[in-house]
Amino acid sequence: MNLYLATQLSASALTIVGTYFYGNKTRAGPLLGIAAQVPWWLLMYEGALWGLLPVNTMMLVLHIRNLWKWSQPA
Repeated sequence: MNLYLATQLSASALTIVGTYFYGNKTRAGPLLGIAAQVPWWLLMYEGALWGLLPVNTMMLVLHIRNLWKWSQPA
C-alpha cells in the first residue's frame, strides 16, 4: 500500500469514527475530528487540491470550537 492511499484511508476512517463519536456526544468526537484534519491537510497539499482549503480550514475551526464548548461547564 502506498503512502498516498494510506493517507486517504486514514482521513476517511478518522472522519467516520469521529462523526460516530459526535453522535454519542463524547469529547472523542471533536478530538478525532481534529486528528482527521491532519491527513486531509496532507492530501490537500500533496495533491494540490487547493479547492479543499476553505472546507479544511472551517472544519478545523469548528472542531476546535466544539471541543472548547464541550469542555465548558454547563
